[in-house]
Amino acid sequence: MDAFIILLIVIVIICWACYQRRLSTAAYGIASLDLFLRIVDFVSKNIGSNSISKFFSKFPNSLLWVADKYTDGIIYLIISWLFIILMIYFLFLSIVSFIKK
Repeated sequence: MDAFIILLIVIVIICWACYQRRLSTAAYGIASLDLFLRIVDFVSKNIGSNSISKFFSKFPNSLLWVADKYTDGIIYLIISWLFIILMIYFLFLSIVSFIKK
């Protein structure tokens, strides 16, 4: 069920980016969501408390994990390459922002 919520959040981010007509909005939103999921996964695996670990273990590991779970074959390949391209764009935006400051 939590993966469906993550998919819904991704769809909302993409729709918001289309409304704003800026790819950087989608890049920041999706990268932030993926980083959040990876942090939650790290916390769930490395926390000492069983109740907190059990709560966080319900969340997916990353956005690619969600895509892998619900798609396969050529669709997963397309989604994964789009994700990698979006992450490269996010890295570019981050580096440009860092250089400007």
